[in-house]
Amino acid sequence: MPTVKEHVNKPVISTSDGRKLGKIKDLYLDPKLTRVVAVYLGGKGVVKRKKLMIERDKVQTCGVDAWLVERGDVVVDSGHIVGFRDLVPARQLHGRQIVSEGGTEIATVDDVILDRQCNVKGFSLGKMPASGPIAQRKAIALGAFTSFGSKTGPMVTTLAQAESTEIGT
Repeated sequence: MPTVKEHVNKPVISTSDGRKLGKIKDLYLDPKLTRVVAVYLGGKGVVKRKKLMIERDKVQTCGVDAWLVERGDVVVDSGHIVGFRDLVPARQLHGRQIVSEGGTEIATVDDVILDRQCNVKGFSLGKMPASGPIAQRKAIALGAFTSFGSKTGPMVTTLAQAESTEIGT
């Protein structure tokens, strides 16, 4: 399954005129970390910097080599994205600590695992102090988490679920 890192730097192309609208810089997730809500293409402007984005529902295809949208006018400033302030940039999850419900450190998030429709399926793992089924799989399914933490707080998982829940397609 693809990861967010695999989508970064892919071009976004308008199918109406074949124009390249930009390259993906990051993907923004809903607050519950279940799906991609917006695509971030970078900033524009010197004094009043704008974040150029595309709502996920305007994307026709999350392709292997490029993402396709119907028209070029789907690129908007982040202020036009409903609930933008609550969205979570995927890059913000990289390095976030994952702990068990008892507080034992399990790993850190390396990347977000997506399906072909850009729904979150789980998280690939970075630094892992422990060994076992999780270390062998190097990933934890989305459904094994009881909390996704915050910028400063760790994600929490039930260890038994983390070890037994497979990342589905």
